[in-house]
Amino acid sequence: MSTSVAQYREREQTVRVAAEPLLRVNIGCGTTAPLGWYNIDNSPTIWLSRLPLARRLFRTPAWPRNVRRFNVLKGVPFADETVDVIYSSHTFEHFTYADSLALARECFRVLKPGGMLRLVVPNLEQLVHDYLADPDPMASHRFISRLLLGHTWRDLLHAGAHHSQMFDARSLVAMLKVAGFLDPRPSRFGDSRIPDLHEVESESRRDESLYVEAEKTLQS
Repeated sequence: MSTSVAQYREREQTVRVAAEPLLRVNIGCGTTAPLGWYNIDNSPTIWLSRLPLARRLFRTPAWPRNVRRFNVLKGVPFADETVDVIYSSHTFEHFTYADSLALARECFRVLKPGGMLRLVVPNLEQLVHDYLADPDPMASHRFISRLLLGHTWRDLLHAGAHHSQMFDARSLVAMLKVAGFLDPRPSRFGDSRIPDLHEVESESRRDESLYVEAEKTLQS
């Protein structure tokens, strides 16, 4: 029995959809900008690094060419329910709570149903544990300096160069719930449903980081 034109077109469409790559967005990517990801950062040194003289004068990082400079506090640049994966490492702590909540809501907006959001931030609970276990008389000062909450003149050049808040697992999960995610959960380094996570997740920050992952599910 020959395949009907309708069946052929349906099968062709299924193959084409299956072959489409995932839209994976890497917010606050820094210089970790793997191919196959939509890499976003807002550092002003991205533009400077494109100019040989400025690159030598200001000693800018070696920004990959596939990093797009964009301020996500103005919104995530995608239409509703078009993104499969959003990953962000050591970025949300640089914003105020109000801004980070607004950004989390933007992530929820652009994710497809079933899409995944994975956030990595400094782990306040671990920092507190280290402080309490430190016998040095100056442990309190070391703890405060590790929080990076002090702002300097560098913030005039790059707003957000220092931390504006800190998260533990409870506060990060709670924020994501307010943003619309029904069941965000703490995770571990490299433990994720996101394919090829190793391309963006750095092991060098494993011991200092908190990992939380959330799937976009809609209430019935």
